[in-house]
Amino acid sequence: MGTRVINKFNLIGLTMIETVKVSSRGQFVIPEDVRKDFQITEGTKLVLITEKGKIILQKEEEFFKRIQTEEKEEMGWLALGEKAMEELWDNPKDEKIWKKYL
Repeated sequence: MGTRVINKFNLIGLTMIETVKVSSRGQFVIPEDVRKDFQITEGTKLVLITEKGKIILQKEEEFFKRIQTEEKEEMGWLALGEKAMEELWDNPKDEKIWKKYL
């Protein structure tokens, strides 16, 4: 299998391009070089992610690490937002007004 020609702009940040063929059952082989580089061996679980027209394969353990990191970061931002809005939310004057409607 040959590699297709891609302009230099598209190659920025890429170190390897491989072409794979999908079988009638939707299967394809991850090239040996890629399996070695990413330490993908028999039994390795991969997560398939679709994002903006792309298909991304990521090792399951790395996927869950990323999700946990993103959740922690999101919780941190929420806590900062809540702290910043505390004065507005915990305002006795507004509480008195809201009690009329609740």
